[in-house]
Order: sequence, then structure tokens, then C-alpha cells
Amino acid sequence: MVVLLAMAGLLSKRWKSRMPRRRQPREIWRVTRLKVWQRDNGKCQHCKEDVALDKCHVDHIQSGKNGTNHLSNLRTLCPVCHALRADHRHKGMFAKMLRNGLLPKNWRDLVWE
Repeated sequence: MVVLLAMAGLLSKRWKSRMPRRRQPREIWRVTRLKVWQRDNGKCQHCKEDVALDKCHVDHIQSGKNGTNHLSNLRTLCPVCHALRADHRHKGMFAKMLRNGLLPKNWRDLVWE
């Protein structure tokens, strides 16, 4: 549906710029996510803490138009490290975690990449 709207020019430029280049179907994404989490031994690749499969975030190392869903471009991150990654696409996630008090007080010192 979103693809049809985008092709018809009915989506705003802002929405189009936030859409991934090619999203995997949900069933395939679940398998990809599991493979990444298993490859990374259930650990956040930034802080090295254990993170449960149902709590982990799978991050695109290179995101945007040049990013892919290939396993070599994906990594497991805990929600806090994912939000603190310096990527303008994470602003909404960051703001939500800040509102909910999930980020430490020294969060500015922890922003990375």
C-alpha cells in the first residue's frame, strides 16, 4: 500500500525520505534478525552487554539509500546504544527514550559514531 502511494506521488517528501530503500517482508525479517542476534552471541556490539532477542535492536551499519539488509551490514545493539548512535534517523527513538527516562543523565557523553 505504501509503495503504491509513493508511486502515485501521494506521500510527502518527508515520509519518502524516512522509508527504507527496500524493507524485507516481516517473516523474512524475523529470520534475518535471529541470524544477526545469534551471530553476535546475543550481545550488544557497542557496549558488549547481553541483550535478549525480544529486546534487541538490529541496526543497519550503513543506513539510508546505500544501506542493505545483508547480514554484513547488520549488527545487534541494545536499545540504549541504538538510540545514542549519532544518526539523524534515530531522532524519534532517542526522543522517546529521553521522555521515558531510559537514558542516563550523562547521555551527551555517550553519543557515538
